[in-house]
Amino acid sequence: MTGGHKQPSARQPVPSLLTGVDELSAMRKQLPFVVFFIVAAAMSSGIATLTVSDWAALAAGAGLTAAATCLAALVSRPGLARWAIAVPFLDFLAAGALRHGTGESHSIYASIVLLPVLWLAAMEGRRYVLYAAMGATVAIMVPFALGSSIDANPNELFRGLFSTTIFVLGALVVNELARRARRRLHNAHEQAAAATAELSRAAQIQRFLLPKNAAALPGYQTAGACVPSAAVGGDFFDWYPIEGGLGFTLGDVMGKGAGAGMIAATTRAVIRSARSSADPATALALTQDCLATDLSQAGTFATLFHARLNASDGRILFADAGHGLTLVVRAAGTWERLASENFPVGLLPDTHWETSETRLDPGDMIVSFSDGVLDLYDGTLAAVDEIGQLAVSARSAEALVEAVRRRAQGSANPDDVTILAVRREAP
Repeated sequence: MTGGHKQPSARQPVPSLLTGVDELSAMRKQLPFVVFFIVAAAMSSGIATLTVSDWAALAAGAGLTAAATCLAALVSRPGLARWAIAVPFLDFLAAGALRHGTGESHSIYASIVLLPVLWLAAMEGRRYVLYAAMGATVAIMVPFALGSSIDANPNELFRGLFSTTIFVLGALVVNELARRARRRLHNAHEQAAAATAELSRAAQIQRFLLPKNAAALPGYQTAGACVPSAAVGGDFFDWYPIEGGLGFTLGDVMGKGAGAGMIAATTRAVIRSARSSADPATALALTQDCLATDLSQAGTFATLFHARLNASDGRILFADAGHGLTLVVRAAGTWERLASENFPVGLLPDTHWETSETRLDPGDMIVSFSDGVLDLYDGTLAAVDEIGQLAVSARSAEALVEAVRRRAQGSANPDDVTILAVRREAP
């Protein structure tokens, strides 16, 4: 069976989490203006010290606000966003009508013009500052278009021009801040995309390091799977031919992500380099020597199960570095756990590992798995019984591994899920 390493679909690229003002819908931008207009109309109608000088103008402003809001709802749909710029211009007209209808020069609501000014100013491009200036000018001129005169309000034109100047200066500041924020957001998108691409490439390389095909060992079945909880995981399994049989390993580096993946890849390479040694403990000692500095600086360690199978008689020599999650499943329907009494690699300096022995008779199977497999059940060592029963009922090494893989892919896993099985075929 081909070794499997599946990226979890629940992890989405980071750029999808980065949003800005450009992602706000027209309706969300319009809501503050709607609320302000309703409050202004209610205050002018209900507070004695305020006044409604022209009900028709106030009604026209309400109609324009309603029209702008309907348009905002419409252009929030895909494909219509280009028409959104019409919404703040309708707001400018509504702001001018509100001002005229609530006392003209005595109106306290001139500042409502700032809302569509900010809408336009935050858009990408300097031309939107010009649009904001034009809109503010329109809002100031609306009262004159509705009947106000300079003779009746000699200072109104100067007040309007001064307010428009302030609004335009504010629009310039907002436009520049938005430009800088947009540039930082763009850089963040690019950095996040690059990091995602690097993780994807690292996950691809890690998949390449797993066995692609079942071992070419007559009389034996091999199967393995690795389902990482992140794009790159710290678990690995491996098998390779040795003189007279097969070497196989399952490792679990503490932690997740690229750091754990790099240590796992290095561990695999170091163990393979000891393939000529008949003693499995030699491979663990060599790994400790090579990775002692790296593991201590990273504050991590690795549990390992490493074994050498003699194909002719089923004899297995193995060394266990703090792993303890390996079962020997007998053809008679029983199983036994190969407990570990040794420390993980990288945990303590000057650690030594013992070599032990077991045997696979025809129909027997040896299964090693990471603690992430326990998490598929209740997360405790009691889950070993579940896995043992699953292994007893499995018709082949491939059937067992596939059952665990399906269970892992059907849930969000807090830890990497890795399993390796070697079965001696019955005659």
